[in-house]
Amino acid sequence: MTLTTSLVVGLSISTVAGSASALQGHPGTDELLVSAFSSNSFTRYASGDGEFELAFGPSPLAGTLGAALGPDGAVHVCSETTNEVLRFDVLTGTFLGPFIADDPGTPGDETGGLAGPSGIVFGPDGMAYVASFNSDAVLRYDGRTGAFDSVFVQPNAGGLNGPDAGLAFGPNGDLYVPSFWTDHVKRFAGSGGTFVENFTSFPASGLVRPRTVLFAGDGLVYVTSEGSHEVLELTEAGVFLRALVTDDPGTPVDETGGLDGPTGVAIGPAGDLYVASIGTDEVLRYDRSSGDFVAVFVAAGSGGIDAPTFLAFRPRAGSYCPGAPNSSGLDGILVASGFTSVAADRFTLRASFCPAGETGVFFHGPREALQPLGAGTLCVGGDLVRLSPVQLNGAGFVELAVPLGGVLAPGTTRHFQFWYRDGGTSNLTNALRTTFQP
Repeated sequence: MTLTTSLVVGLSISTVAGSASALQGHPGTDELLVSAFSSNSFTRYASGDGEFELAFGPSPLAGTLGAALGPDGAVHVCSETTNEVLRFDVLTGTFLGPFIADDPGTPGDETGGLAGPSGIVFGPDGMAYVASFNSDAVLRYDGRTGAFDSVFVQPNAGGLNGPDAGLAFGPNGDLYVPSFWTDHVKRFAGSGGTFVENFTSFPASGLVRPRTVLFAGDGLVYVTSEGSHEVLELTEAGVFLRALVTDDPGTPVDETGGLDGPTGVAIGPAGDLYVASIGTDEVLRYDRSSGDFVAVFVAAGSGGIDAPTFLAFRPRAGSYCPGAPNSSGLDGILVASGFTSVAADRFTLRASFCPAGETGVFFHGPREALQPLGAGTLCVGGDLVRLSPVQLNGAGFVELAVPLGGVLAPGTTRHFQFWYRDGGTSNLTNALRTTFQP
């Protein structure tokens, strides 16, 4: 048995070459996840060609709207008709049970008054923020258990009416919520949920029936305008730039490629814009620079989708070797977001449920391992590459963008883990395995 020694935050650690644990999930091309309202479905497609892969469930989903990958690694999906948020294994599609739901056997409402959940987003504090469409509010829940915490945005605050599926936290930490019935996107303070301003609205931007707000990460913001069949482009300050995806009524052709009621929007691995067309049951692809129609990416009805409402890409990364409980009473969890494309160079790791304020390091290596280390288990072997040290925030969360370009070659399989200080010892999260693409 060969032993190799590597350095992680000043600690000498030995890894056993060739040791392994069973992987969950399979590396490969990334994934596009699609909610569809009328088919009561949540489905997965290959990010390369839009080929249908998997229908999640079976489950009680009804009126499927917004979704989000949680800090626990599961995907959380809004079921508007049943007034629930449901959890699924993101790799297998297995229904894991309700995340937010009322227990009819108790006199109280465990959801805190949720009425028509339309969108969900996890904040920098690890809490879940859920749009309550029928009560015109945003409610906050424990991001681990789904227990009701508080009403974050009060009913009708700032004129909010019909908060929709694609709410998002901006880079400034504030919450941006589509107000469907008032043709606005409302901005609320991330620290307390008070109304700040109308981020964009009709008629200045032509916004009609907004569904999703997408921060691109490069200073631009995209908003789907279902009522005008357009995708609008703005700055992060809310300055309207143009209708990026729009039809010119002065020409005989439809420049949008048949877009009928844009709802969900996402940026793909090559930088193009992907838009859900609720009226044609398709996902269409556009050049993000020009707004030109590129192709139908998900064909009408593929995988049984009817009225698609929300889109999200995720990297195909398999989790293995669960983390050990730490001094916070929880086991630290590592998840990935972005893409495995080296050319895209947008791959981010997030560690959650670790001790608040402690320091740690993300690292990766070429193979699996199984070696006790501190209070946890080292699950990555070979020559380890240590990334920049980081500090966990007050909620025990931290993110780090992993540089890919010029560092990792396409076809390379890497294993990732997060080491962190834990009181008088150290600990580790679960590990992830992924294979990087061109």
